[in-house]
Amino acid sequence: MRQERPYRQMELNPKTADGEMHSPEQVQEEMEKARQQVEYLESQKAQWEQQRRQLMQNNEQKALFTEGLNEIGLKIHNAVRRLEKEMESMDREQQEMEQAHECLKRHLQILSALQPANWSNEGLQERMKEALPKLERAENDFNEVFTGGHKYVHTDIFRHKPGVEEKPGFNWAAARDELLRGLAFHLPLFLLLLATWIIYQIVKSS
Repeated sequence: MRQERPYRQMELNPKTADGEMHSPEQVQEEMEKARQQVEYLESQKAQWEQQRRQLMQNNEQKALFTEGLNEIGLKIHNAVRRLEKEMESMDREQQEMEQAHECLKRHLQILSALQPANWSNEGLQERMKEALPKLERAENDFNEVFTGGHKYVHTDIFRHKPGVEEKPGFNWAAARDELLRGLAFHLPLFLLLLATWIIYQIVKSS
């Protein structure tokens, strides 16, 4: 025969029956914790969103800066290369000019030392035979230096040969003055002839 369990009497005091877990204070505390947790998650979400926007903005700024950096870097790189080539060209021309300068200066020293006015009649022909090749070499080198002046880019000194007068250009102002002087000289004579011709035509017709 089954024995019946003794009847459990319900506690009249909920706090005593269920403990502190479901007390109003505990529920309020749990709700406050949940609210704080929600606020914390929302603040974290807002912070993450702000960090994401800041990261995107930083990436855009870095991309723009990189683009400008590459552009101005390429310009400066090209300018540096052009300047290097220009300086190399100038150095080559300077070396050639220094060689031309030393060559002509050496010829000048040799020619200055000849002093033909001091040569005596005795042995003059021999002195002339010795001096003429020096003069010819000097003239040839001089012509070679100034004939090749077109190859120089950074100077025009070799384009104007010393001792050679440049052909003067047409002077329009001088030509105009000359024409005016000629007109002023012949105008009275022309007016006199015109007046004589008019008088002659009048007399002839009357």
